[in-house]
Amino acid sequence: MTRTKNKKRIGILVSLVFIYLGGIFPEPSFPREKDRITTLFLVRHAEKVSDGTADPDLTAAGAERADELAYILEHVDLDAVYSTPYRRTKQTVLPTAKQKTLEVRLYSPGDPDFLRRVLQEYSGGTVLIVGHSNTIPSMANELTDGSDFSDLDDGIYDNLFIACVPAEGKADVLRMRFGARTPGKS
Repeated sequence: MTRTKNKKRIGILVSLVFIYLGGIFPEPSFPREKDRITTLFLVRHAEKVSDGTADPDLTAAGAERADELAYILEHVDLDAVYSTPYRRTKQTVLPTAKQKTLEVRLYSPGDPDFLRRVLQEYSGGTVLIVGHSNTIPSMANELTDGSDFSDLDDGIYDNLFIACVPAEGKADVLRMRFGARTPGKS
């Protein structure tokens, strides 16, 4: 499939996701606090170089996936972009942050209060969070108060989780694929 056809399909898929999430409907003039929905895009970093270090860069395929993420989020009004302090996560989020002229905010992948703080600070907003094969599914589970999402296999980079988090109650999380499909289990 050509890259143009792939981008068109992704564009259609993202449009359908926003229809599903209610993103194309205008917000009421005076939304009640309990009706506020915070949208989180949760993504594992893109393909990394296998150089034996603890902090590798992205591969060429990873850089392309990072660009694809920016393309997918091109028409999404992001309020913030978060990354762990590792090169691979920062490089994954950088094209989107540049496109949106947003600063990449760093967080610790082991911070137990991170999501709570993001949801408080950006209530009703939209945030991109890039993490790791174990932290992104863990965040999705925390938001849904469940255990539906298991750690991603080390070779899986094409998952995108979109969480709609109400001010009260559990989140709805949609899991989809983006960019070139990576082999292995989903």
